[in-house]
Amino acid sequence: MQGSRGAVFVAVLMALIVALAIVWPGHGERADGPIVTEVPTVKSDGPGSAGTFSSLQTNDIRNTVREYLLENPEVIVEALEILQSRQQQAQRQQASTALAANMERLVTSGHDPAVGNPDASVTIVEFFDYQCPYCKRMAQDIARIAEEDPDVRVVYKEFLVFGAEPTLATRAALASAKQGRYQEFHLAMMELRGAPSETTIMRTASRLGLDLDRLRQDMQSREIDEIVQANLGLAREVGVRGTPAFVIGDRLIPGAMDPESMRTLIAEVRGN
Repeated sequence: MQGSRGAVFVAVLMALIVALAIVWPGHGERADGPIVTEVPTVKSDGPGSAGTFSSLQTNDIRNTVREYLLENPEVIVEALEILQSRQQQAQRQQASTALAANMERLVTSGHDPAVGNPDASVTIVEFFDYQCPYCKRMAQDIARIAEEDPDVRVVYKEFLVFGAEPTLATRAALASAKQGRYQEFHLAMMELRGAPSETTIMRTASRLGLDLDRLRQDMQSREIDEIVQANLGLAREVGVRGTPAFVIGDRLIPGAMDPESMRTLIAEVRGN
């Protein structure tokens, strides 16, 4: 998103520069005499030589360009669209290269919780935050896809877009994995609004049958901080800027997806 906005900003800036050149055609001239502008010409007497345009010739060129742009303003729009398209293509290529370079770190869960068939041909990597409303809306759909499709695996990447320090919900969820209850606890946290309090977290853990003393102890583990920091670094490298964000096959999908679109993409990746 930020890259696209940057491209649009650059394009608009270029348009403003062109517009100024159109409405201020006399810029660059002086009243006390002609200016000779040095510009390379097509014809050259030898290496390093340059021809010259007088101010009159320069004005003729400027006026010709000005008249053409006034008669064909769509050329400016077309140029801006081409610029944006090229920048978006470059961003996609850059993202594809980054994903390929980091694919093992993405799909090999290591210390990241994962659900589904470990030998599945398709892995969904989700970067999420427990305070992200769109992540909450998609949580049950993703869990259902992993449950219904035996050839899908989901790797959960805790990605804190609202701060660099692990929240209580993040600590508790990762600690619950030590008791083999991550998926149930993860979905329960997604059902809560906003950032849950310690009381709410412990009440939820108790309802799910977790050992609360062990949970509290595991929540202080240095490993949790290492997981969160590793995911922050990985997200930056592959171009994840917000949540939710998904890596499915060799594709990075920023933003929420509806279940059918995700199933369609899974089928495409599996077919390839």
